[in-house]
Amino acid sequence: MEKLNIDQVAKLAHVSRSVVSRVMNNHPNVSDVARKRVLEVVKKYDYRPNTVARSLATNNTFEIGILTTRRGDEALGNGFWTLLHLGIFEECARRGYFVRLSFISSEMKDEIHNFILNEHSIDGLILLTQEVTEIAIEALSARGVPTVLVGHDPIHSKMDSVDIDNYAGAYKAVEHLIKLGHRKIAGMFASIRMQESEQRLEGYKQALKDYGAVEAEELISIGDYSQNCGYQTARKWMHQGTEMSGLFCASDTLAMGALLGLHREGRAVPGDISVVGFDDLPIAQYTIPPLTTIKQPIYGKGKRAAELLINQIENKSVNGLHENLEPELIIRESTGPAKPGFE
Repeated sequence: MEKLNIDQVAKLAHVSRSVVSRVMNNHPNVSDVARKRVLEVVKKYDYRPNTVARSLATNNTFEIGILTTRRGDEALGNGFWTLLHLGIFEECARRGYFVRLSFISSEMKDEIHNFILNEHSIDGLILLTQEVTEIAIEALSARGVPTVLVGHDPIHSKMDSVDIDNYAGAYKAVEHLIKLGHRKIAGMFASIRMQESEQRLEGYKQALKDYGAVEAEELISIGDYSQNCGYQTARKWMHQGTEMSGLFCASDTLAMGALLGLHREGRAVPGDISVVGFDDLPIAQYTIPPLTTIKQPIYGKGKRAAELLINQIENKSVNGLHENLEPELIIRESTGPAKPGFE
């Protein structure tokens, strides 16, 4: 069948050409009846608007950029980022936007500045992590390109952002261990220069304080979210004879490394040490033992970031929106009651 054009869609749906255009651009000024008729025709004939025509009509390119960093197993090899990207990609596809993914680093500031200032083929940007914001903010401010940050940044509060309640997630994780009888609970965290890591550390500390559990600096490790960091830290603590019966890891990747490190040191999980992660990556249910963790809606976070950005581009929102999604405790087999005398 020959591909339909916008005029043919309008004729089949018994509406004007402008109504079809508003429906395809998700404009609110369309009646429910007209929108339904247009969408039925679109679905039946698999209509896809011509990108060039849309660009000429709206002065948009219908392409957005994602800026992210590349750091070892924290790039595409980490299941977290795969789910986050998928949420962004699928929402953009649903709204008729293409996506360009770019890796950046602090050594590329001049290139980033030139790219953002001189590149006219993107309508907006999604920044993944506070680190990316720090690298690109100068060029972004100079151009005024619509931008959304995944993860909040208090310094740039006028920038739309989406995250989860990191404090509440960490609190729930430690509270779970305390309710199982654990009193000496260690914590592994990434750099507290990142707000999300700082909030997870605060949630961890507040839960210990509220329940009267042991608070000790030697039970806290600040590193990064990598599996290697979790592995090395767990082994170091065991070699030093650090006493603990519970362990909260601020990411599943940290927890996975810790599980292997504890295994290599002859410690049983959860028999000797109970472990809780953070993220609920798909692989978390297949670790040995399956990992108790804090679930965050990773796909949903990417999807919402894309929604916020496209709403900005299409002038459907004001800047400065900050959304927190709710975390959830997922209990599996890596946590259990503390042994008498080993709390």
